[in-house]
Amino acid sequence: MIVPLLPGGGDLVERADVCVIGSGAGGAVVAALLAEAGRSVVLLEQGHHWTAKDFTQREEEMLPRLFEEGGMRMTVDGGINILQGRNVGGSTVHNLCYAFRTPEPILRLWREEHGLPELMPGAVEPSFARVEAGLKVKQIREDEVNRMNQIIRAGAEKLGYSGFVTKHNREGCLKAGYCILGCSYDAKQSMLVTYVPRADRAGARIYANARAERIEAEGGRARRVLGHIVGPGGAAHGALEITAPVIVLAAGSIGSPDVLLRSGLANGSNQVGRNLHLHPAAIATGFFEDVIDSYRGIPQSYYIDQFIDLERDPRAGYMLMPITAFPILTAATLPGFGEAHHALMRDYARTAGLLVLLHDQSSGRVESGGSLSKPRITYNLEDRDARQIAEGLVHCAEVLFAAGARRVLVPYWPEPLILERGDDPAVIARRGAAQGEIVLTSVHPQSTCRMGGDPASSVVNAWGECHDVRGLYVADMSVFPTSLGAPPQITTAMLADRTAHRILDTL
Repeated sequence: MIVPLLPGGGDLVERADVCVIGSGAGGAVVAALLAEAGRSVVLLEQGHHWTAKDFTQREEEMLPRLFEEGGMRMTVDGGINILQGRNVGGSTVHNLCYAFRTPEPILRLWREEHGLPELMPGAVEPSFARVEAGLKVKQIREDEVNRMNQIIRAGAEKLGYSGFVTKHNREGCLKAGYCILGCSYDAKQSMLVTYVPRADRAGARIYANARAERIEAEGGRARRVLGHIVGPGGAAHGALEITAPVIVLAAGSIGSPDVLLRSGLANGSNQVGRNLHLHPAAIATGFFEDVIDSYRGIPQSYYIDQFIDLERDPRAGYMLMPITAFPILTAATLPGFGEAHHALMRDYARTAGLLVLLHDQSSGRVESGGSLSKPRITYNLEDRDARQIAEGLVHCAEVLFAAGARRVLVPYWPEPLILERGDDPAVIARRGAAQGEIVLTSVHPQSTCRMGGDPASSVVNAWGECHDVRGLYVADMSVFPTSLGAPPQITTAMLADRTAHRILDTL
């Protein structure tokens, strides 16, 4: 049973073999596997337990329900918006279901430069297979490619750019298109409808509205989790205390380092919270003659990989991905005021978006802020990465024009760049993509508790266990040693599967 803890309900005091903090792509996997193996598991989620019946398909209702800070989490300079889930199921509830395995050149980089020989292809294959089966990963069919993705595919193919229709984790999809606001039909195979119910059926005690704030250790070993029951606005009410010899922290690449820093744990190498990668993304919007209604159908099914070659260089490159947003988020990201802004929004139904997703070498840092609800996040987009984003936007404009767009907008601030058919997109490269001068978004924060063989330069070992604290594991995107260079859902779940099996071997 998943128990929503409500204000006024008293304190929560429990004991378990394992306490898991966070119910997203990492935490839900660990909780389910350990509970199914007969272990006593408590799973804590600071967000609420929303289900399909609560997914109203209305932005003004779902953004505050599903996202940290209502979808407005930002770096301290306001230059990058970071979207993260805050609910049972974590960010898998709002993600767009790309299902990519970790690219082998990235695994090789992690093995060779970060001291992780355990991540050999044969060693990780069983975990990949298990999570793909658990999430019902499958190839997107041609008849499931919506009009926006078809248009972008046509533009890419006209230019000779490499791309392909991807895999996803949906089952019985009705192609309504509201994926980012939560699936009202339980077709998206998020953790909310896969691993969390598995954990529940196996006897895990799952508590929503339960915010872990501090982890305590005794004698160099994990001992207990302390925190509070929280209301919808994040206000603390009753206290919680979970005693367990194994604690798995899976609060995401912002939340996990924040908890560790507040706990004074696992930071012997001074690496906790450092090395933040964001996969920052910038969007070009094409305006077409015909109505597209780009939000209808599966939002992302096509993927342009022409500009990333990880085999040649595992540290650089970018992907181009179709993207759409609903009216509120679109209005918030489009530049301009008054009549100028209205003129852009008037053509909303005729737009198609194409984003540059950067495999970034730039890095940032997470530090504890005034509260766990608002950590301090800094990030410095280096010149080389800014040039790559600008170069990617040039190619976005080329694809959109090749697909039939009559004009393309690049959301510089405060003066947007609008290109008409026949204009030279190279003007984007000359203008650049400096942080703070163009709208940048991140949905893949990672690497703030990175994995590695050397305790002097990493936080956890190859199995996710903290070098400094026995029995304390991290199982989310924060353990990635570098930027992943691909959508992260399957990599996160794969590494969590390995962590869960390691815990079973050692308990």
